Amino acid sequence: MLILPPGHAESIRGGRRLSVREKRVLAAGSAVVAALVLVIVIALSTAGQSSGWGCIYATIPAATGAQQISQCGATARETCASVRTTGAFTAQAADAVARECRKAGLPVGG
Repeated sequence: MLILPPGHAESIRGGRRLSVREKRVLAAGSAVVAALVLVIVIALSTAGQSSGWGCIYATIPAATGAQQISQCGATARETCASVRTTGAFTAQAADAVARECRKAGLPVGG
């Protein structure tokens, strides 16, 4: 049988106060968690590049990796005009670039 000192039950029921150091650790931990949540929300809510307003953005898969096309203005118009030119793109890549050109409102060459 274990004999507890007098007043032990009252001290347990009342709990104990946090020290200044413990409060600071809790505040710092809460700030880190809040900052991490903010970063995750911003990362998930921002979209990547997309075609539109005279600019094209396409990722073309290939056997050895992928090629990204990110062009605006005259360069984008030239690319869209030469999409169906022999040797410019593979058939699959030409379809992907042509689709992005249409999204950007640029004419696709025949």
